Amino acid sequence: MASRLKIWGACRTLAVRPQPARLPTQPFRVQISPSRFYADDATNKSSKPATGAKVETFGSDTKSETGSAGVAQSSELAQKTPEKTASTSQTSSIETLDDAALEQILYGGRPATSQREGGLTEAQEDALYREGVIPPPEEADAALAKSETTAESRSILPVGSELQTAGHKFGLPTKPYPDGFNVKKRYHPVLEQITRLLMRHGELSVAQRNMAMVMNFLRTAPAPIYSPKFPLLPGTPPASHLPLNPVLYITIAIDSVAPLLKVRNIAGAGGGGRALELPVPLAVRQRRRMAFQWILDVINKKPSKGSGRTQFAHRIAEEIIAVVEGRSSVWEKRKLVHKLGTAARANVGSNKLKTKKKK
Repeated sequence: MASRLKIWGACRTLAVRPQPARLPTQPFRVQISPSRFYADDATNKSSKPATGAKVETFGSDTKSETGSAGVAQSSELAQKTPEKTASTSQTSSIETLDDAALEQILYGGRPATSQREGGLTEAQEDALYREGVIPPPEEADAALAKSETTAESRSILPVGSELQTAGHKFGLPTKPYPDGFNVKKRYHPVLEQITRLLMRHGELSVAQRNMAMVMNFLRTAPAPIYSPKFPLLPGTPPASHLPLNPVLYITIAIDSVAPLLKVRNIAGAGGGGRALELPVPLAVRQRRRMAFQWILDVINKKPSKGSGRTQFAHRIAEEIIAVVEGRSSVWEKRKLVHKLGTAARANVGSNKLKTKKKK
């Protein structure tokens, strides 16, 4: 016979939990706590609104306005917490710094290469393209005015020679023609020389197209960051001015790394069949030619990044930017040439350089 089931014992094994009492439902606006937390709580800064502002709480519809009492309270707080006021004054002074000061702080105190706020004047650019240096504005203006007056005095005939120039609206220029007699050149002198160095197999149009791409790349590139270790020409305009004038950009880069001299090896002049090293100064076009050949050598040694008609021009533009920023290895070549020239300057007045008379 089966055992009788004990219903009471089975019920005792069940866990009976009373249902908690439900709270009356409240609107969402009341459930939000009236205290607001701000992102500056971790810095222990005061998150109270400014004086004269209205304060609105979510729990009630009351609004309070702070008047003269709030002003007095804020002045007392300022007197009690001088450290906080000092910190706020420092932050306000940082916000008032200009771009040049911030660049010196962020990039290791790189000095500006020019004391002038603006760019180069027309006379300074003309002197840079002709001589490879940037003179002061006053000297450049005086030299330009002097050259213009001398050119006018040479090209204009005297009044008494009107009978000799019959049939001409303007007087004919006198001979010999002065330097730079052309009224307007078609190409820039620096760009023309560099384009000729870029030309291969007589394809001048391809070299001109590459030079146009280089200038377009420099125009759209961001402003370079000057390096104090490798300074550019004295008087160089600020970095923000270079992308606005790509011709000046290229000229500054080439003239800055252009060597002032070269070292010639005169065979047998050193005695015992040894060559004698002799430093020789270079003209402006010679300096630019050597500097741009160094840049082309660095570009040819680097691996190719792709293919296409714009690839070579982009590599040239990137190397020019690297020269201005002091990241190119061309600076080391220039330093080595100047070091050799300094060591060999004692051979300039040597007696061994005199040619022997033929017997």
